Amino acid sequence: MRIISGKFKSRRLLTLPGSATRPTLDQTKEAIFSSIGGRCQDFVVLDLFGGSGALALEAISRGARMAYIADKSVQALKIIKTNVDSLKVEEQVKIIKGDYRSVLSKLKEQSFDIIFLDPPYSMKIIDEIISFLIENDMVTRSGFIVAEYAKGYLVNNNYDDFEVRLQRTYSNSEVLILQRKE
Repeated sequence: MRIISGKFKSRRLLTLPGSATRPTLDQTKEAIFSSIGGRCQDFVVLDLFGGSGALALEAISRGARMAYIADKSVQALKIIKTNVDSLKVEEQVKIIKGDYRSVLSKLKEQSFDIIFLDPPYSMKIIDEIISFLIENDMVTRSGFIVAEYAKGYLVNNNYDDFEVRLQRTYSNSEVLILQRKE
């Protein structure tokens, strides 16, 4: 796993061993960041199911000001901390331990420019989370919700005040990017 663009381009990141997590493929990452304009200048991002922290750290590499990376797994949190430390971006990253509901509850007064949702494929919770984000006004004007989920899982892509920027199928996954209208 590596960062594909920005000031940390080609830097390697650690990932969790085994198949418990699925790092986002470079091809998928490139499509995601191309769809949101490539750069993340001064963005504040939330990676709700951090895993290795790769998506949030890619955003930091591309100019994001701050990233919140959450995960409930102690092993994942150790990997995230190691990756953050290796890039020396501790001042730009807040690591949060907790399940998605507790993290959203803690952060519901904040808004984010990009929110990454990449839960375990067995959890069919994308619609629930998107609804929560919208109800609590957690996405900035022109901000993005980026969801990656199991191929074949039907996700609602019709939300008031949001437009679909990308909906694409990859080998085992699908990606949906919603952008809030200005």
